[in-house]
Amino acid sequence: MHDYFTSLRATKIRLFLTCWLIFTLHFATDFVREHFLVISIVDDCSFRLDKYVGLHHDIFETPDHGAHHGANPGASMIAAIPYIVCKPFVDRIVNYQISKRVAQLAEENRAVYKDHRPARVRFYNEIRKRGLDVKFGLVCCVTMVFCMAPLSAFGVVVIFSVMNYLGLSKRLSLFMAFLYAFGTPVFFRTGYLNQNLMVGIFGLTGFVLLWQPGNHSRLKICWRYGIAGFLSGMSVLCDYSGLVILLMLLGYGLLRRMDSATLRQALKNAFWFIGGTIGPILLLWFYQWQSFGHPFYPGQHHMPPVDWIDIGYRGVGGPSIELIGMLLFDYRFGLFVMSPILLLAFVAPILSHFKKNIVPLRETLFILFFFIAFTLFLSCIQYTRLQWVTGIRYIIPVIPFLFLLAASVIVRVPRIVAYGLAVFAFAQSWCMSMVRSVGVKNEGVINSVVRVFLDGFQLPWLNTLSKMARQYVPFLEENNVSPISLFILWGIIIYGIWRIKYPFKTLKEETSLIISEEKP
Repeated sequence: MHDYFTSLRATKIRLFLTCWLIFTLHFATDFVREHFLVISIVDDCSFRLDKYVGLHHDIFETPDHGAHHGANPGASMIAAIPYIVCKPFVDRIVNYQISKRVAQLAEENRAVYKDHRPARVRFYNEIRKRGLDVKFGLVCCVTMVFCMAPLSAFGVVVIFSVMNYLGLSKRLSLFMAFLYAFGTPVFFRTGYLNQNLMVGIFGLTGFVLLWQPGNHSRLKICWRYGIAGFLSGMSVLCDYSGLVILLMLLGYGLLRRMDSATLRQALKNAFWFIGGTIGPILLLWFYQWQSFGHPFYPGQHHMPPVDWIDIGYRGVGGPSIELIGMLLFDYRFGLFVMSPILLLAFVAPILSHFKKNIVPLRETLFILFFFIAFTLFLSCIQYTRLQWVTGIRYIIPVIPFLFLLAASVIVRVPRIVAYGLAVFAFAQSWCMSMVRSVGVKNEGVINSVVRVFLDGFQLPWLNTLSKMARQYVPFLEENNVSPISLFILWGIIIYGIWRIKYPFKTLKEETSLIISEEKP
């Protein structure tokens, strides 16, 4: 039987393409605050959001500096890159729709959006009135398909590489990579532009560069530390929770380097790490200076009064046991409710005691300390209470790290147990990603599962399109279209990706590889 996993590089490319395709198919149409800044950067070459005041509750005006939102700009800056490339096509479609709409004078009065969430209906009606509905939809699609989906797929490849470096077979490494991609809230969060998942991907990649499991990295040490520093800086540019990643990775990098170097040499490499952070940090300060007139105050400093803003500094106070409980176990967005398999991470230290853990003890302790530090940091932020609006969010960056430990436990349990855990995790995560039952205060993950079992398979973008079908695809208004045909089509494409013989290496390279493997 032909071995389809001979080439490690080909396997990584296949894995990347597979995850990209599946993530893309589950594209969600949520237009978030970061999207407004994407459009402003590309269309107006500006950080100001004056044109969008009233469309999102996080957009506010400040004296002499116009309107902005309170989040860090990193995710928007990254997502602006594919939008720049796709802008000519987006503009052409938007202009066509506007000209067509002008010819149908009464069309606005027939616009319908059938959704049980009043806030979303109001938002749609307002952007429809302003002629922004098609543009917003296309921008949302572009930023997910060409930004979030490939970034998440890259994170899956990193997980695969780590599993492989730690001694797992390629097949088992692939199993773990797919479990991470589609058995955790990574699947749910990839659906639309999200800075928290970016923070996790950047943090994981920086950690792996410093760790260098199996000593397989071909990069020079100074480059590894510099890139890890840059990724840590990008985490801060995306969200201030990235400061936890920056400080933790800096400390870990020092300890890791001292395995084979003196303290002086380790400090020298630490300067490379710090140097890598400079660019993203300066860009963040520039954004804050341009947007609010002061480089060092975060956007939240300038926000108008909202709930809980009187606690601590603009809603950021001391650690709260209540918020820790919500972050971890709230039925609407708690980490271990959304992904119970991550609880296995806390069994890993027991495996380390019996020398059965594939993750070394120091890295195991680092991951656990990182989880504690990140959770404590988030428990200081009162806005954690609002996560039910969009589902699990703030604590997303710990998932790639905890998964490494959870995987080390899964590979030690009986195969039937591992398969059972995987099936449960896949089913729960897929239901969440298909239905996306968020925006209603009393709905949790159970609602998504029930909806799938009662109503059948779904796709979030198809659900949204069917709710406003009268304006765009009238056929869907009177016909219940099943996504099964799309699942079959995607399955055929993915089957082809894995069955094509060596599409990523020449025949000469493959022949040489096979001959070298046959030698004793």
